[in-house]
Amino acid sequence: MNNNIIFAWMDDWQMSARLAKLSTANSYELKFCENGLQLTDSGARCVLIIDIGGLAEDEFKQITQLQEDDTVFIIAYDLEMDGARIKYLRELGCDMVLKRNKLLKNLDTILQKIINAD
Repeated sequence: MNNNIIFAWMDDWQMSARLAKLSTANSYELKFCENGLQLTDSGARCVLIIDIGGLAEDEFKQITQLQEDDTVFIIAYDLEMDGARIKYLRELGCDMVLKRNKLLKNLDTILQKIINAD
């Protein structure tokens, strides 16, 4: 098994199913964060995928705590995005901000590029 972990903080069945399929096919470890961020400190390269549409304002603060951790790549997505919201999420520490449909369509490619980047 490789040393790559995907954390998913979402309540999105379609995205969850897609992640499960990709993690099985590519031998990624997949963990769902059910009660906020619960990232393990394993030293592994991590990708955190967050459905920001369902987050409360105080939960956004948990994202900023990860901003300095260079082993975590944060992808935020929602149904709709505008320039101001993208800027706000980037300032919080999200490395990539996408519309849900674009992420769902390109999930495999995006994960491969992030995980294989050195």
